[in-house]
Amino acid sequence: MDRAIVYAGSIPLDTDLLRAGRYTKAAFGNLASMLYGSNVAAASGLGYAVSSSTLSLTIYAGSIIAPGVMDVSTIGGNGGGLGADTTAVTCQYCSPAAQTVTLPGTGNTYTVYAVCSEQDADPTVLPFFNASNPSQTQAGIRNSGGALPVRRSGVITLVAATTPPIAPVGGYVVALYTIVVPQGATSLAGVTVQPGQIFWPTIPELATQALLKASTEPMTLVTGNGSILVPAWASRVELRVIGGGGGGAGSQATTTASSFSGAGGGGGGDAWGIYVVSPNQGNGLAITVGNGGESEQTGGTSLVSYNGQTLLQAEGGQGGTFYSTTGSAGGVGGNASGGTVWNQSGTSGGDGQCNAYTFSGYGGDGPWGGAGRCGNQGGRNATRYGAGGGGSYSATADGTVSGGGAGYQGCVLYRFLP
Repeated sequence: MDRAIVYAGSIPLDTDLLRAGRYTKAAFGNLASMLYGSNVAAASGLGYAVSSSTLSLTIYAGSIIAPGVMDVSTIGGNGGGLGADTTAVTCQYCSPAAQTVTLPGTGNTYTVYAVCSEQDADPTVLPFFNASNPSQTQAGIRNSGGALPVRRSGVITLVAATTPPIAPVGGYVVALYTIVVPQGATSLAGVTVQPGQIFWPTIPELATQALLKASTEPMTLVTGNGSILVPAWASRVELRVIGGGGGGAGSQATTTASSFSGAGGGGGGDAWGIYVVSPNQGNGLAITVGNGGESEQTGGTSLVSYNGQTLLQAEGGQGGTFYSTTGSAGGVGGNASGGTVWNQSGTSGGDGQCNAYTFSGYGGDGPWGGAGRCGNQGGRNATRYGAGGGGSYSATADGTVSGGGAGYQGCVLYRFLP
């Protein structure tokens, strides 16, 4: 990098400081280009929060590095200063405080753009030497009292529009977020906000073994409701949800002349997919895990939502039932939706009684088996995630209910990806 050289006894010039600033800016720009590549833009910070009452969102403080020029106009002056220099260099632009952006309408797709430019700021009335009387100072040039800017700053101005604004001379325009606003919406609650390809992982995040370890480990199992924050290095998440298993049908007779052999409960649905996420968005992933159904009850739905939108879900298997005094149908497996890898319906439970004929009444398997089998005077409970309970056959006495086996609860598996 270049550095300014000065000598003892020489008359100090304004350009000594101005040249040092240019050397520093060039050095920073070269370093940024080495890290990200030439003509590449990258953002840090600039997370957001949507309004639940208006069509606006707040963009938090942050910075952007993007292509620019050394100085689009003269810096300094009054007989000195440095002239404009349009040499291309990577520049830093900052937004030191949160800014609120209001969308111009509804029923359209809008993008929040960061307009990056350099502006002269901090006007100050400076003291100047009086050439006629060096012991006296003047307030501003020629003692006019006029203020002069003392700082050239890279700034970020935010604009929401359907098309990119024109970049300022020597500046740059960056797409931060894209927002699909439904027709007639009055707020951004539940509206999808998609981050642009401007948010890069930091070097420490990419260089650590933690990133490699986290992105290659097996999926993490979640068995209860809760939320999960998106780690700073992640841009995607792999998710699999399994619905709860249905319960098997009970029995209340000792002969086939009545409700003797109950059907099995259905297995929960199974949805699997990969989705885009951002550490700068919302409060992470919200997880709901479906419970297993008790005797003859449907299992609960498992799902994962992000920023108020359901990514994927798997319904619970239906319970085994008696559709007549001597007829029992196996529970239908739960449906699945939203998966990008697959959406598989759960396995149906086995039928039980059909008049004087009786069948197995086994529960439907979950993804890892575990269906409850039919059992004398009580169906057996399922033993693995999403499996259905077995039906019951026989009872201790006519009219005494022997319950079907319970379905096993659902689950959610996740793994964040870079």
